[in-house]
Amino acid sequence: MEDIFGKIKLKSRRELAKKNLDRNSKCDAEAETSTENRIVNDQNGTTGGAFALGKYPASYNACETIAVHNAKVLLGIPSSLSETISRFHVFRAVLLKGFFGGNVYKIGRILRFYGVRSKRFFSRRRLAKEGLYIISFWNEKPLKNGLHTVALTFDGKEYTTYNLHGNGRASHEDPREYGKRFIVGYYLGKTERGGTPAPSGDEK
Repeated sequence: MEDIFGKIKLKSRRELAKKNLDRNSKCDAEAETSTENRIVNDQNGTTGGAFALGKYPASYNACETIAVHNAKVLLGIPSSLSETISRFHVFRAVLLKGFFGGNVYKIGRILRFYGVRSKRFFSRRRLAKEGLYIISFWNEKPLKNGLHTVALTFDGKEYTTYNLHGNGRASHEDPREYGKRFIVGYYLGKTERGGTPAPSGDEK
């Protein structure tokens, strides 16, 4: 009986992953919604409304996949949000069909698939080294608003956080302040772009 239920769950996961990939690939094929090799800052805008993670629109739950995608772009790794979301499905990192977004504790494994080594840490005090990070933290009123995950860079003087507010712009707020309810972070090393914002033509 358990084996039958296991097969049903596996089939359901595969069908949902394929449905996501079909929809999201179409978005990446259109110029106005493509995320291919572009920084995504608009989870609450065009990208969030067009793409899907699990059974929900990306505006609701896709911050982990966006953070990994943005980190890949900053590292010069070819990337699209559709492929990154698909990889989260492969690693079974989509929680409860997307209701709880992506599994922040599997980000390191997903990064390794792309050839990226990372060091995991659990204190925002570790955000002092120059380079690229992915961090997760609880939003205010976490029972209602959940958590948020972002990619950010530090050039030794200024932080640049991508998709912090999902409004189409990068932020230069201090992550040690907005990330006070810290959960987990990953240090990915130096980037091609350092701590400077991506050129406007490469952002959404």
